[in-house]
Amino acid sequence: LKKISIISEVKNGKLTRNRNLILDVIESREGKTIQLDFSAPTKKKSTPQNNYYWGVIVPIWKKALRESQGEIFSSEEVNYFLKYNFNGGDIVNEETGESLKVAKSSTSNSTTEQEEFHKRCRDVAFDMFNITIPLPNEDLKLKF
Repeated sequence: LKKISIISEVKNGKLTRNRNLILDVIESREGKTIQLDFSAPTKKKSTPQNNYYWGVIVPIWKKALRESQGEIFSSEEVNYFLKYNFNGGDIVNEETGESLKVAKSSTSNSTTEQEEFHKRCRDVAFDMFNITIPLPNEDLKLKF
């Protein structure tokens, strides 16, 4: 079964939106096992967040890595480095308990998750290189 996501609202114990669609989906699964998950919908990362990441965070990290490592990294390489270290996750083998760290794409990040990723990038840049990455909309002139 493919995952179906339907947004509704509950008022006085009743669904107020997409009620018939929800009932149709339930009816179409007659005799099958389904899983119901309830959560508040989240907004995907925004275009301004993406622009801030690629226009501010990545270039500053790119410069910091060049100066500290003596190597030139592409924006894509820096992006992978940041995702792996600050937006990563672990895949755990349940039989052995071994874990493997993987880079998680930020494409599915909510606006909150993306800001948490940005904060980790800013915090570690400060801790490692004593570099302050400006906050979004902060009025600073960057020199490269």
